[in-house]
Amino acid sequence: MALMDVPGHRDFLKNTIRGLSGVDLGLLVVAADDGVMPQTLDHLEVLHFLKAQGGLVVISKTDLVDRETVTLAELEIRETVKGTFLEGKPMIPFSALTGEGAPQILQALRAEMEGVQGKSSKGPFRLWIDQVRTFPGFGTVVSGTVQQGIVRQDDALQLFPSGKEAKARFLEVHHRKVPHAVAGQRVGINVTKTSLEEVKVGMLLATAGTVETYTYFNAELTLLPRTEVPLLNRQRVKLFLGTTVRQAMIILMTKERLLPGESDLVQFRLLDPLAALPRDPFVITPMNQNTIIGGGLILTGTREKFRAAKAEKTVSYLKPLQQRDLGTALTLYIEKYPYRAFTVEDAARETGFDVDRIHQNLKEKVKQGVLLVFEKNKFFSKERFEVLKENLMAVVRRIFEEDPFKLSATPEEMRVRLEPSLDPFPFQEMLNALQKENRLIKVEGLYRIPEKPGQLSARQEKTIQRLLAHARQLGLESFSAGYFCKLQEERLEQKEVQRLLDYLYAQKKLIRLNDNRFLTPEALEEIKKRVREVIREKGQFTIQDIKGVFGYGRTHGIPVLEHLDTIGFTRRIGDARVLVERIEEKGK
Repeated sequence: MALMDVPGHRDFLKNTIRGLSGVDLGLLVVAADDGVMPQTLDHLEVLHFLKAQGGLVVISKTDLVDRETVTLAELEIRETVKGTFLEGKPMIPFSALTGEGAPQILQALRAEMEGVQGKSSKGPFRLWIDQVRTFPGFGTVVSGTVQQGIVRQDDALQLFPSGKEAKARFLEVHHRKVPHAVAGQRVGINVTKTSLEEVKVGMLLATAGTVETYTYFNAELTLLPRTEVPLLNRQRVKLFLGTTVRQAMIILMTKERLLPGESDLVQFRLLDPLAALPRDPFVITPMNQNTIIGGGLILTGTREKFRAAKAEKTVSYLKPLQQRDLGTALTLYIEKYPYRAFTVEDAARETGFDVDRIHQNLKEKVKQGVLLVFEKNKFFSKERFEVLKENLMAVVRRIFEEDPFKLSATPEEMRVRLEPSLDPFPFQEMLNALQKENRLIKVEGLYRIPEKPGQLSARQEKTIQRLLAHARQLGLESFSAGYFCKLQEERLEQKEVQRLLDYLYAQKKLIRLNDNRFLTPEALEEIKKRVREVIREKGQFTIQDIKGVFGYGRTHGIPVLEHLDTIGFTRRIGDARVLVERIEEKGK
């Protein structure tokens, strides 16, 4: 539970910045001898921006005035807070000197806290850092209010916007070491692997891998009614968000200027990245003044600049987020990322809605047949899945039509041709579905279609027969595409012959050596037989044996021996080869 103290006469801006890191209750303090000050309405507006759910008013320094003055102050304050979240809330006279009102303040705070929902402990941990210290023997300690989730000792964390990885060595709440801290608690965290120079007030500490940084943020902004001048399109302001302050340019989405009291959808453009999530509150001030002129909520981080040409599409996506219309927001989110399989947490991080509400909505969509759910609870549009599945079959056929010699295709080759940004989960399910429908056949991790993938021409068929005859004629000797072409009377394209040799290799009608020369499977078996006999007789096969056993020199013989090593028939020891099977026998 976080409480924001907003006195009428102290450094309001400093208190406001800390309040932006999360406030549930607002405490308005008005000195009896000062009365309601001009900025009190602004204070209340800011507490409204921070989504304070309750609070109370304390009239301090009552020992300095008479009872009539206190009564007049009460009347003035009640008029001031009319229409705000403090209307009808407790208003307690207090004196630090006499102690008058202290018990009533504590009682009122307890009552208010019972009616406050508090922060969610679900979702990834987040904390805006508002204090950084170092202690001998411990290192860096950061402090702040836990915005969301739970942080535990030894949790893997990250600092943003730097992305620096850290670890929670120990936690302390109210000067006591604790095993964990939950949303709403103020906590000190001793972070490891992090020097004092790497941490600053205003940074975000979060569960590792759960937050992204952006330089553009779309938001809803309201200008305070008491602001003296309008806010112009592309005006530069100071943005206060969490415990950080950044310069930003404001792009108004539907207006050229924002008048006092008006609201609009805007885009903040920052020079440096920032880690913020939807529903994070903010306030703004002019560049040259520390006077708050407006505030609102972040709706979404984005990597795209707002363009007037795409205004309608952008605004239509942001409106449901602004109006808290979960159903429409999720529908638009799914359309925005058509090739992404997403989790409940992904949708919550993008839209700012509660995880439980999103999960319930997605479950309903699965029941209605609108969504599919895959492994690791990833969701995907069923309609898009069916369209992509049919497109995938067209892609596979096109791959084989483009290369008649191709017998199979890799999954990655097919996915990139279909849609490079397609998530692996739905793509794998498409492959599985097409296999079950007997429209794709999987062989050793590769895919082919049942029908013949391509048609060889009569000339190619004739060349293939000549290649096979030539290979048989050479016996144990290997040959290359270039060598074959030189022997032919008619002119043949070496690239075409190479493709035909690769085709025969894929069909296992030829063996390919590592020097891109070929021989028949029968020749390889005869070579293995001869090598085995030499090794059993002499104990090893050396380079000097090549000529006598194969009938040709080491230039063509060494690639043959290397192939025998590759297929696990022999093993090289120095310059000699031994049989793998004999090594295994000795091992037994």
